[in-house]
Amino acid sequence: MAIGQVLATAVAGLKASALKVNVAAANIVNRDTAGYKAQHVRTLSQVTSQPFGGGGVVARVIADSETGGEVDLAREFIRLIEAEAAYRANVGVIRAVEDIERESVDLIA
Repeated sequence: MAIGQVLATAVAGLKASALKVNVAAANIVNRDTAGYKAQHVRTLSQVTSQPFGGGGVVARVIADSETGGEVDLAREFIRLIEAEAAYRANVGVIRAVEDIERESVDLIA
């Protein structure tokens, strides 16, 4: 997998984490709103091969939301913690790729 693909996957993960935080925050804020149904985010990691020598494997994270039942505050805070952990992990991937690129440039120069 090329560095650009790794970065694209990490950025997709950051976006998915941001969506999870936004949905959890909306659920918490609207908990006491009459008729409000909790929303949930589903994520899917997808790895596909590009045909005809188009650069190998492409990985991406797909996130969408769905509407469910009542808001459970404990569950929403757990989702916030999970989203934070995933966000930090993706930032770590981006930093690692930056380090690898920097070292590669130093070796070439």
